[in-house]
Amino acid sequence: MDRVCTRATGSSPNSSPPSGLRSSIWDIDPHFWDVNAKRFPRGLAPLVEKAKQSGMKFGLWYAPDRSNDLTNWQRDAGRILDLHQNSGVNYFKIDFVQVTSKTGEKNLHKFYDQVMRESQGRIVLDLDVTAENRSGYFGAVEVGPLFVENRYTDWHRYWPHQTLRNFWSLAQYVDPVRLRIEFLNNTRNSSVYPGDTLAPVYYRPAYLFATTMFASPLGWFEVSNLPEKYVDEVAALVRIWKAHRERIHGGRIVPIGQTPDGTSWTGFASIDEDRRRGYILLFRERHPSSTMDVELPKFGKGEYKVATLAGNGAASLEQGRLKARINDALDFLFLAVTAK
Repeated sequence: MDRVCTRATGSSPNSSPPSGLRSSIWDIDPHFWDVNAKRFPRGLAPLVEKAKQSGMKFGLWYAPDRSNDLTNWQRDAGRILDLHQNSGVNYFKIDFVQVTSKTGEKNLHKFYDQVMRESQGRIVLDLDVTAENRSGYFGAVEVGPLFVENRYTDWHRYWPHQTLRNFWSLAQYVDPVRLRIEFLNNTRNSSVYPGDTLAPVYYRPAYLFATTMFASPLGWFEVSNLPEKYVDEVAALVRIWKAHRERIHGGRIVPIGQTPDGTSWTGFASIDEDRRRGYILLFRERHPSSTMDVELPKFGKGEYKVATLAGNGAASLEQGRLKARINDALDFLFLAVTAK
């Protein structure tokens, strides 16, 4: 992501090396968003096609001009639509937005509306809501996926339980499939968390990925720097998750248990419309008890068959009451539930 701006003739603070424009883009350099002809003499279309052949979807980072209450919103919308129509780009991460007035908010929504309307919904706008004043889960939840946070261990700002808390809190109001929730390489920068029992290094890689499974997982790391053990452990859980992902997101996802704080029993349930099938994802943080007992009335009355898909422990669901056991702290349990 830090090199994506080199695709344009201009550069931004996210370019490599950092430099360039953050605002007043159209006034200073009207060709800022032109594709760099020296680096990409055939334009972006070959890259879009190569991504398609590899089973991937091509996307670009884009920062609407935030100067003067986003007064250039029409030019930004036009540029994105041009890239979509002439280069086949359908995905854009929208970043660097800064809204400081009601006028700016209205112009931002005009920008979103025009892009969605004229592309007939074919363009996906991935909204970065990690900083500044930006419409997202407040005011623009219908626009597209939400990039919720970008924490780093480098600056002692990432704790798995806090990321889980953000997801758990938002899941009550926003369809979780719209939430991009990050998991990091927990082997980096352990020295900046001295004496911290909630430091990332104490969590298994599978646990970190599990915290994102009922949302849209975002691997926030350089894949080339991941230890082999990390890749193997996460890959095994990803394969299981993919087999159930569509049904998980097809159900009604609700947070269950206690609010994550590093010492709770917490998790999520995904419940089918008929309330006879679903999934349960449980986390035992650093809670002193190895057992959990909680009401889940949304599953309805009766007995359920509970199958363990991943994690360690056991559970039962009868008459709308879930009982579970996870022997070790900082472990999880992923369950499939079917009415008998």
